[in-house]
Amino acid sequence: MASEDQARAAIEQLYGDALEIYERARTEVTIERNDGTRQKYAATRYKPEIDRGSANDALVPTIAKIIRRPTRGFHYLEEAERPDLMLETLVLDSSKPYHRLFTAPTIEIARARMAAYEARHPRRN
Repeated sequence: MASEDQARAAIEQLYGDALEIYERARTEVTIERNDGTRQKYAATRYKPEIDRGSANDALVPTIAKIIRRPTRGFHYLEEAERPDLMLETLVLDSSKPYHRLFTAPTIEIARARMAAYEARHPRRN
């Protein structure tokens, strides 16, 4: 019973963290529109997908599915150099209780995507 409660609590924290990066991206990231003007970034597909995954007790598989395919949102966050707002960062954070809920292949996809991101955006000291 305790491990079931721990898993439920970990998933609730994952949902909260996923919503937090959504809200932070909405307020902190600006993207360029096709007409050259700029606007605040709104991940219009991301939030409903996360909400649906949570409501259906399928948040971990939902996040794994999002990570498996490159998304426009990842591209926008990459352009803004905001890896802290990427789902991959949540999946890779071994200090979080939900880290252990992701499969090794999902973790590896996230690791590879972030390694590619870091290669394209080396940290400047």
